[in-house]
Amino acid sequence: AMMGVFSPLVGVIGSMQAAEAIKILLNIGKTLNGRLMLLDGLAMEWRSVKLDKDPACAICGANKPKID
Repeated sequence: AMMGVFSPLVGVIGSMQAAEAIKILLNIGKTLNGRLMLLDGLAMEWRSVKLDKDPACAICGANKPKID
């Protein structure tokens, strides 16, 4: 907290985000849709957490508003 952000980690995360954007734009590979990637920067270990949609969510749930 006193030293700020460990700058190489910013590059690693940015590269992952850029790769995901390219996969989505080109419609190739398996995207991270529905998953959250977590990076432990000290151990350099990745974890993936599956996230399900909340059916009660006003944005993505079953009752989402229809856009005309």
